[in-house]
Amino acid sequence: MSSAPPRPLLPARTLLRLRRLAGLVAALVVLVPAAANAVPIEDFSGYQPQTTCSPDPKPGTVALSKWLMSKYPGSGSSGISRACGASGVSEHKEGRAFDWRVSATSARDRGYVKDFFATIFAPDKDGNQAALARRMGIMYLIWDDHIYASYRGFEKRAYTHSGCRTKKSCSPTLRHRDHVHISLSRAGGAGETSWYHRNDAGWQSPVTPTPTPTTPTPPPSTPPPVGDPTPIPVGPPVEGELRFTKKKQLARVAVPLDKSTYTSKWKLRKGKQYKITVAGLVGYGAPDQVGDANCVWSPTTRSWLHSGNGVKVNGDLLFGRTCTGDHVYATTYVPTKSKPMRVKLASTTAAGTGRLVLTVSRKETDVSAKLPTYPALAAAPAVLPSSRGSLNTLAETVQVPADATTPVLTTQEVEAGARYRMTVSGVADLGGGVQTDGQCIGVGGAWYQAASLDLRSPGDDHGNLYVNGYPFGGDPTTDCAAHSHVMEFTAAETRQLQLAVWDPFPVSDNSGALTVTVQRLSSLASPQKARGESPQSGGIYWSMPVDTFAVNLASPEGTVSNMRLRKGERVTLVVSGAFTSHGVTADATCVNTGAGWVPRDPGLALEQDPLELWVDGVARPWGACNDAHTYSTSYVVEKSGPIRLAVMDLDFRDNAGSLEVALTRG
Repeated sequence: MSSAPPRPLLPARTLLRLRRLAGLVAALVVLVPAAANAVPIEDFSGYQPQTTCSPDPKPGTVALSKWLMSKYPGSGSSGISRACGASGVSEHKEGRAFDWRVSATSARDRGYVKDFFATIFAPDKDGNQAALARRMGIMYLIWDDHIYASYRGFEKRAYTHSGCRTKKSCSPTLRHRDHVHISLSRAGGAGETSWYHRNDAGWQSPVTPTPTPTTPTPPPSTPPPVGDPTPIPVGPPVEGELRFTKKKQLARVAVPLDKSTYTSKWKLRKGKQYKITVAGLVGYGAPDQVGDANCVWSPTTRSWLHSGNGVKVNGDLLFGRTCTGDHVYATTYVPTKSKPMRVKLASTTAAGTGRLVLTVSRKETDVSAKLPTYPALAAAPAVLPSSRGSLNTLAETVQVPADATTPVLTTQEVEAGARYRMTVSGVADLGGGVQTDGQCIGVGGAWYQAASLDLRSPGDDHGNLYVNGYPFGGDPTTDCAAHSHVMEFTAAETRQLQLAVWDPFPVSDNSGALTVTVQRLSSLASPQKARGESPQSGGIYWSMPVDTFAVNLASPEGTVSNMRLRKGERVTLVVSGAFTSHGVTADATCVNTGAGWVPRDPGLALEQDPLELWVDGVARPWGACNDAHTYSTSYVVEKSGPIRLAVMDLDFRDNAGSLEVALTRG
């Protein structure tokens, strides 16, 4: 959801969900790092592979190629467009990829590429990582055996072309040593991202310092202060100064989440050292729009990134570009003037929901007990040891209650290597106004394809149905509003399916259930014909006029007739009776759905017609369903020898009943 409205950090579940609901029904806005009057920066582009063929060069691609060749004289172009008939998926076929001709063997060209990469990957003056690359709409670059993908934060990763077994067997072109491949997002290719409008009013010029990593370093559980600033002479005591005693070791402030400014009644003294700690999380509307005191969650890179905004004290951001794993930030603060403390959450949003707490204390004071607390969360449903079902499944429907404390098991089992379709439908309640349909999650009437129920983990897929420990990843039959989703999968092993809804909070207030239907798609083995024999002039079986017998329903081999027929002879078959299999009642050609007898089971997804009686390896026509369950067919045999009658089925272990057959020669 497979990629939610975050719950504020309060221990009471009801308050958590109600406050989260209030945040989600607000306008869908995000904490965007941008300076006043600046053009908001784009997020890291997701992966947008070529899906159509429109090879004409797109305006953004053309503009970027001209800029590169102008900025780096002597470099060139190895082309933008690629023919539709060329093999493979390539953004060249959509006119939004450019091969910038430079050589890894040239010192000048290596310098060009180094300078270009340093420029586009550098943070801007507000701390936005890879600022120019994001504004250009760059999706990924490939150069000299390495790929730099936006959707991985432009992390440098080894790259080998799919057409090369080893680097030695790879040409300079496939190794991207004679050009830099630059693929743009669709918006970048169209010239719709902000760099292509850099001459418009409000453009924010990026700076080009040495790039810094986009992946935050996890902090210790109690973060140390960032460091002491340059000493400032301590001023004299002032009236209304914040003073610490044994009983009052800190001051605690609830940071306003509505862009207003908190001004303390007490003052901080000039030159005196204070430890300022800020902790907590804020939701800004949509499920994945979450920030803390210094960073925001990036849905594209699935990581926390420095936002360039955050909590300001007396107009200053205090915590550098670090993102902490526990969302707790601490630093030493030395005021330059004796005055009240002003605290503001700087963002471009109207308001947020959640909780940010700021404390002021001495450097050595442990403030952890005064910071927001977090409720314990249940982990995603894990796969249990495999168990075998009673039968291999053709189709099975089960109910998965939202308040189940253990996974629900299918009665039947899937077969290793076989293909299946899973359909999940219905809506279940997770408490506090939260609903799930197994793939999408709804809060206050708004539904999301993927959502987390906790601000700490905006990338989690809460509310999703888990199948054998993996999130259900079905496509909606229309959209989230349909509450019906379909996924096809290949079974990795023969086993029952384990089904569970992931609610990270206690399930005692959950209600309702999801309906899960599993249908086999892989074909069944067809019943085989009997082995042919050479006709004999004598012997009773080659001349017997009638043969009667019961079909063996417990074996895929069925029953072979005693009667022997010569190629070209006609035989008439009459079959009567009924049997049960997989809980379904059937006769030679029809099944009972509970609402009546029909030619085939509508609950199956197979193109074949299981439980049909086959005649010598062929599904013969038996005629329309009838209440007597007696059918006949006649045909000219195509080989000499006996004939085999067998039922097409997947699992014969539970078959019970009888089908009686009479063969008549001629």
